[in-house]
Amino acid sequence: MVREWNKLEFMEPGRNGFIAAIKAWPGFRVFAFPDFRLIWIGAFLSFTGSQVQMVAQGAYVYEITGSKSALAFVTFCSMIPVTIFGPILGAMVDIWDRRKIMIGTSILLSAVTGANAIAASMGVLSYAQLIAVALIGGFVQTVEPPSRQTIVREVVGDKELASAIPLQAMTFNLARVIGPAIGGILAAAVGYAICFWVNTVSFLAVGVSASMIKTKLAPPQKRVQPIKDLIAEGIRYTFRNPNLRLLFFMEAAISTFGTSYLFQMPAITKDLFGLDKAGLGLFHSAVGVGAFLGLITITSLSVRPIKTKIVRYAMGTFVLAMILLSIAPSPILALPCVALLGACTIMQFNTTNTLFQMLSPEALRGRVISMHMWAIAGLAPIGTLVMGWVADGFGLRTMLMCGAAGVGACFLFALSRRQDLAEPPIA
Repeated sequence: MVREWNKLEFMEPGRNGFIAAIKAWPGFRVFAFPDFRLIWIGAFLSFTGSQVQMVAQGAYVYEITGSKSALAFVTFCSMIPVTIFGPILGAMVDIWDRRKIMIGTSILLSAVTGANAIAASMGVLSYAQLIAVALIGGFVQTVEPPSRQTIVREVVGDKELASAIPLQAMTFNLARVIGPAIGGILAAAVGYAICFWVNTVSFLAVGVSASMIKTKLAPPQKRVQPIKDLIAEGIRYTFRNPNLRLLFFMEAAISTFGTSYLFQMPAITKDLFGLDKAGLGLFHSAVGVGAFLGLITITSLSVRPIKTKIVRYAMGTFVLAMILLSIAPSPILALPCVALLGACTIMQFNTTNTLFQMLSPEALRGRVISMHMWAIAGLAPIGTLVMGWVADGFGLRTMLMCGAAGVGACFLFALSRRQDLAEPPIA
């Protein structure tokens, strides 16, 4: 009925064709949910602050250490809690109050980031303190994203889920377009401390939006099994389902071998292309532009049963883009490469998120989504450290080529097992 109405909008004379096109876009219906808009705005403000800080923090770490391994180790510390605790705390998402999780984690993140902001303002921010805060932030990331994703499903319902998930991810990637540019300008003009202060305030937006949601959320499930059984059940379900198992493998390959270029961006822009902090912000923004366009694409295609094809094509194109980045002779040629990497990464990760939710039963959803998060961040710390050592020992271009080779090998394996990847029906 909705699709017929949209078709008539295009055909009716005198109507504004642009307005009709917006109404026909699958994402338009999702923004009609007030609580979804609240979650979207809160996440966007928080992610923007994080992106502002990311540029400043990366430049600061590379400035005081001059080490690519040191850059990698900060990322390692922000991810290793997910590696260790992701599946464990994923079970907690199914039995804790998710609204309280979002409020509590936003307050905690604001407090620890505020400690960095104070130290930076006083000129005493140390590498050790950055590591400690990265560990705390990584611990929080084991519970906050799965909580937010499951709330999104309750707010919009199963019918609009395929459109809501890329729109929700758009908060991060739109923030990745503007946040790094703001961060680069602020760091160059005012100093690093202001970037930490911006992030300190922005974290509170998620908690405020969660407290304002009016949808009656499903109550936490009563725990009827020991915790270890709850954890094992989510892991078993993921790895016994051929679809989920292959999707998990494909995501893990990208996060382990591919995304290391993001964490080495301060070194790439400075050492390979001779750019300053503003140039670093420009490169991060290019990744965000690519990701944003990728999200627009998959949102527009969300009503079509081609999600498994999107995952495969995005992974293959990622390999090509990373090879091109490894040989790019100038920043002008490198910028389209990083934009394409951003588009491919988000198209694969976000579409996989949708598939994980469509393929998981409600009672296991928090645990299954936590396995999706674990695929993205659980193995990444190991890959990030290894790629950091490769960059220090053999150079950044060799690191990029090795990453492309790792993802390419895994892509060929996934292609040979594509019969295990079936398209679930759209609700």
